[in-house]
Amino acid sequence: MPFGLGHEFVILVSRSALWSFFVDIKLQDEHNIPTEGPMIVAATHHNMIVDPAVLSVTFPDHRRFHYWAKDSMFKHPLAKRFLENCGVVPVDRKTRNNAQLYAATYDVMRLGESVAVFPEGTSHTLPHLGTFKDGTSFAALEYAKVIEEDPHPNADGSLPRKAVILPVGIVYPEKSKYRSVAIVKYGKPLHVDPYMDTYYQDPKKAAKQLTADLRSAIEGLTVNAPDWESRDAAEMARWLLFPGENGSMRDYISVTQSLIGAFADLSTSDPDIALLEQSLRAYKMELEALSLKDSHIAKYNERDITAASTTMELLRRTMASMIDLPLFLPGLVGHLPLYVAGYYAGKFEIYEEVRAQNKIFLGLLMVPFVYILAFIWGWYTLFGGTFFGFFAALATLGVFVWYHVVSIDERYENFKDLVGRWRLFDAVVLGRGMWRRKDRILQLKQLRDSNLQGVRRMVKAYKGKNDHVHAVWLAIRSRVKQFGDPAKLHGRRKKLAKQFEWSFEE
Repeated sequence: MPFGLGHEFVILVSRSALWSFFVDIKLQDEHNIPTEGPMIVAATHHNMIVDPAVLSVTFPDHRRFHYWAKDSMFKHPLAKRFLENCGVVPVDRKTRNNAQLYAATYDVMRLGESVAVFPEGTSHTLPHLGTFKDGTSFAALEYAKVIEEDPHPNADGSLPRKAVILPVGIVYPEKSKYRSVAIVKYGKPLHVDPYMDTYYQDPKKAAKQLTADLRSAIEGLTVNAPDWESRDAAEMARWLLFPGENGSMRDYISVTQSLIGAFADLSTSDPDIALLEQSLRAYKMELEALSLKDSHIAKYNERDITAASTTMELLRRTMASMIDLPLFLPGLVGHLPLYVAGYYAGKFEIYEEVRAQNKIFLGLLMVPFVYILAFIWGWYTLFGGTFFGFFAALATLGVFVWYHVVSIDERYENFKDLVGRWRLFDAVVLGRGMWRRKDRILQLKQLRDSNLQGVRRMVKAYKGKNDHVHAVWLAIRSRVKQFGDPAKLHGRRKKLAKQFEWSFEE
């Protein structure tokens, strides 16, 4: 089934939307992807329609995917034409015959093409993977059976090949946040041959075995915790151990999972670790309650949060923003309707897995109106509405949009930091706020210092005794080695290296 212009249009729109929403989409272990032959790409499903967009837009070598849709969607002629043009294949859910259920899927795999599926079935927000359905396994095994029993050549004379299942983990450190990061990690492909003997005797048993192995493979590509308490504690510990890094860190998945494993192993035998886990969770919840980030509190590690220090930090950040404002203001004003719409699209959505989708959809709907108005204003106001002014305005709009998107990240982080500084100033200096928050913020600083020392003690005490902690220690030491000689460091790198001084002596 060839891909038509409809598919290319969807990819183009998806690429533009992802480029504007995410600051980066990181690909890991691309060497695991087979270079030829049919595949069933089985991915996690934590972010609604964002997941297939990320999967399709970023897959290496621009390889295209077919997606499943129930056959009832193909009843209307226009819908059928568009879906087929996009490469969507129908699935007959009413039949219990696997060969008939996935007939259209087998047609595309005979052509050496690939199908992308989400074994969890529905998108969710859980601290771990959801329940895997067996459809992916049945499709792969039944297709292998079909071509074994009827190995007739394809139209081009080539023999059909069995499809492999490629496990893919799509991880979002902050999946509903604007200008966050997505990580796409590819696992080693699963071949169906080891399951075929069982499948001929007991199809359901073989499918269950393959599904269990697929789930295990994807677990190794993602972050999974038994509950939100341990997940939140590990996330907070990672923030403290690796200041300035979050989704941007190259080993986000392995470090976070190692911390989850460390707390699971140690909290049952070491009361201090169990208490530390609870304390980290409390610190995270208090930050959220006060609408602050760890970076706001971290700047005061070596001194008390006083009226003078809070005021100086606020003035410094405000002056830096005012100096930068003239360069950024035109883009901010032009895109302000999009930001306001995105804010409320996320604010009034109770399900986190839907927020990013809503923000992107609403932005896509508003972008044409905002840019058309900006173009018309520029054409008539800046270029007098002339013939050549039309093209000049068009080029100006393109540069305007490009500059805003590529320069938004640092400004957006500075803006969030400035808002946090104002909140600190409001509580510490003005003494305002619903709960008179000064005392809470001072206690929060003490809690952070206690947690930081506790996490460092855990790493030092167990780095040679626990495999999970040892993995975290190796990640820390890899940072230390990159700094080189601390005496030769300057500026930001010197400040960052100072956060790792506790590990230098090892």
